[in-house]
Formats: sequence, C-alpha cells, structure tokens
Amino acid sequence: MIPAALIGTLAISRLGAIHAVVFGGFASASLAQRIDASKPVAILTASCGIDGAKPPTSYKPFITEAISLSSHKPEKTIIWQRDQLRWDNVDKPNGERNWQRLVNSATKRGVKAECVPVKSTDGIYIIYTSGTTGLPKGVLREAGGHAVGLHLSISYLFGIHGPGDVMFCASDIGWVVGHSYILYAPLLTGASTVLFEGKPIGTPDSGTFWRIVEEYKVNTLFTAPTALRAIRRDDPENKMLKKVGERGGMKSLKALFLAGERSEPSIITMYQDLLKKYGAPGHVIDNWWSSESGSPISGVALVPHAGKDRKTTVRDVEPLGIKPGSAGKAMPGFDVRIVDDSGKEVEKGKMGNIVLGMPLAPTGFRTLWQDEERFYKGYLKRFEGKWIDTGDAGMIDQDGYIHVMSRSDDIINVAAHRFSTGKSTSLNHFLY
Repeated sequence: MIPAALIGTLAISRLGAIHAVVFGGFASASLAQRIDASKPVAILTASCGIDGAKPPTSYKPFITEAISLSSHKPEKTIIWQRDQLRWDNVDKPNGERNWQRLVNSATKRGVKAECVPVKSTDGIYIIYTSGTTGLPKGVLREAGGHAVGLHLSISYLFGIHGPGDVMFCASDIGWVVGHSYILYAPLLTGASTVLFEGKPIGTPDSGTFWRIVEEYKVNTLFTAPTALRAIRRDDPENKMLKKVGERGGMKSLKALFLAGERSEPSIITMYQDLLKKYGAPGHVIDNWWSSESGSPISGVALVPHAGKDRKTTVRDVEPLGIKPGSAGKAMPGFDVRIVDDSGKEVEKGKMGNIVLGMPLAPTGFRTLWQDEERFYKGYLKRFEGKWIDTGDAGMIDQDGYIHVMSRSDDIINVAAHRFSTGKSTSLNHFLY
C-alpha cells in the first residue's frame, strides 16, 4: 500500500487498459493462476511488502516463481524499489525493469501518454474471487457504471461530497473496497483519500486509527470488525480513543462504517456511545456487499437526500435508525429479495436465500472475464435466470432491514473465508 500502487493503477486506466490487482499476501501458485487467467502484458510490483511491525517481505521469490509456474509469460516485470528491501540484480534480458528509472528516463525525454477514450461498457479492471472449484473467478468491472455508481454511493451512503472531505478506508487495493473507496470514489468526487500501510495495532499502538482521524480530519472511516476487535483486545478501556476524543480530535468523524464479517451488536453500540460522547454524530453503520456488486448492496445512508442534490450542504435529513445486527437497507439500484429454494419470494421475517433482481446497480458486474458459461452457471442457473444468487441466506424484517445470517453455498466467497451461521448478525462480503 504505497502511492506507486495507486499511480500505476491510474496510469493503466489512463491508457484505456485493464488492470487486475493481486493482494500482496497471496502465494506464488495463486498469483500464477491469475496470470494465466488474465494474461497480462506486464506485472507492476514493489520490491517488498511491509506487514505491521514484521520485517519487510521480499516479493521477488513470489513473483519469479509465479511466472515460472504460469504458462503465460508477461513481457515485462516493472519493480518499484523500496528502500526497506530492494529487488537485487534486476534481470533486464528477461524483461525486469526498475520503475523509478523508467519514470526518470521518460521525464527527461518528455514522454507522456495521453488519455485514451473508452466506451462505457469497456472493462476497467478484473478482480479475482475464489470459486467452488478453487479456480479464481475474474469479476469484470465496466468503466461507465463503475464511475457513475461510485460517485453516487460515496456521497449518498458515506457522506463524502467533494473537496475538503476526507475518506479513510483502512483496507487494501488488493480487495474490491480498495479499488472502490481508497482509490476511485474519492477521486471521482474530488475528495481526499488517506492511504495507510499498517495495522490498527502495533503501528505503533492501538490508537493508530484515532491518531489518523485527528491528524487528517477524517470524515468517514471504513474498516472491518476484526480491526475493532484487535483494538479492543489491546485497549479494553478505550483509553487511546478517549485521549484523542478529550482534546476534540474525533469531532470531524461523521461515521464509522463496518463490514468484512459479522459485526456483533456489542461492537456497534460501544462505538456509537464513544463517538457520541466525544463530539462525533455516533453513526456506526454495518453494510454488506461483494466483489461482484462493486459497492454496498445494503447499508444506512448518511445523506439520504444526496441523490436529489449532490452538492447540497444542507444536512437536515437524519439517517435512518441503526439496527445492530442488521446490514441496513438496500442501496439504490440493488433489488434485494428473499426466496425459497424454488425461487419463490417468502414473507418478511422468514429465512431464505438472498437474491438480487436484475439489472444490478451501475457498479455491479455483468460477466466474468472471458467466461460467460461460468457466469451463468455460478450466478443465474440455480434460479433459472430470474435472480442473481448471492450464495447467502437471511431475511428481510418488517421494517425492510436486511439480516444476512449465513452462507447458503460458496458462490460468492468472502476473502477466502467461510463463516458460521449467526442469529441476527450480518455476514458482510466487504473484502478486507
């Protein structure tokens, strides 16, 4: 998670090409699968990765082994040399290049690539998610819908509207949320984004998130319940948050959004109380989505009137109430239904399969990369093309709040993890 990763991604988009980001923690075999699936012309990588307080991890052995394992051989491997651990003996005859030297050379020669126009239906990126066969599924995001949907969701749901607003999404661009709310959405709306390489604890302590909120005047923080559990384990009395809060450092924070796995009500209510005490509104909002959806399927909108007037500074419409344990209500463009195994809708409050009506919101996928057959078999076949199957089971209560209770199968995988059934708790496909 360094600026070069975002710059490289945006450079690819500028050229009208398609990128596929792979999380730095993946093994060589997983990377090789993705190389063979997407057949890239080049690999962009850092020389190493840093995981909290651990020593730097060299990426060279992972990448060279992955290329040797894959049948497709990328023409170039472009390496951003990090000071913490360099990629020694850059092998130019086999296509390896020093990223910084290429940039310096292009600058001196006045070489600059112009923007390449693309169709709204052209692909902008592929994000791979595990499938039932173990082979990665390449979810393809389209350029136009991606931009339109993210521009709406960041203002409507997350309350980020433009210059002066600050979004801190504590994730990684190897997951869909990193694409959506670290990189593209803040820039599309003209807001600032916080790029953070580190852990919620140990870098240097359990007050890291709250220090960042204070230092950068963060308006919206998006993280996973796992991060908050780690903070609570290291700081059970919330001394770090209270220290920042008592000097007014939490007042800029409008909301804390959670997703990634089940958000137990105790976490939500605890942070609601803390944020209200220290001057922030105290909105702690659970939301549910997937690599396939590209943006939250459900949540509670911070600025529900933003769809009518995106530039408004009026905040006289209160968000809906929070129901700890639910994943909120369906977001614009997502038609969420509960059906039985035959595809027939069930009454409110009754458990069933969670499905989506078509068409999806603009950020939603329409196919898998070069695999229409798998797209049909994996998402449409079960309910004969009437619904998109999310692979989740749950219910919609009498007030319209969605409760995601368990996985009904393994069609949409959550960051390679499976979760057990939970009553009145949400299992969120936010890939953290």
